[in-house]
Amino acid sequence: MPSVNQPHTAFHTASAAAIRRTLDALRNEGRIRIDAEEAAAIAYALDGLNADAIDLFGSRTEPDRRGGDIDILIRTSAPAHETSQRVAVRFFSRCEEKIDVVVLPENLTPAQQDFLQRLNRVSVL
Repeated sequence: MPSVNQPHTAFHTASAAAIRRTLDALRNEGRIRIDAEEAAAIAYALDGLNADAIDLFGSRTEPDRRGGDIDILIRTSAPAHETSQRVAVRFFSRCEEKIDVVVLPENLTPAQQDFLQRLNRVSVL
């Protein structure tokens, strides 16, 4: 995987089935706190999205914590606002949990690089 400072160039089209398999495996390993309904909604929301990377981060990646919204980080060259809105609206059409979608571009600013380095992330794609 490229370092945080390097631009990403290998974009993938997210598939709901692949994302669901990944989420189910992470749930079974106890690495994320997402229930079956949330996993299905996340997979639906991300289906067809062109992205270099999709990660979960925040309290849902910390097994000892309780509650919290679902935080998703997407690395893509697609417009950030439209991508964030699309994912949030599709997710909410299937699940009423709170979701935050952060979209970052290929070329990161120093502040974005610092943000990524501080996150506890779990890869979904």
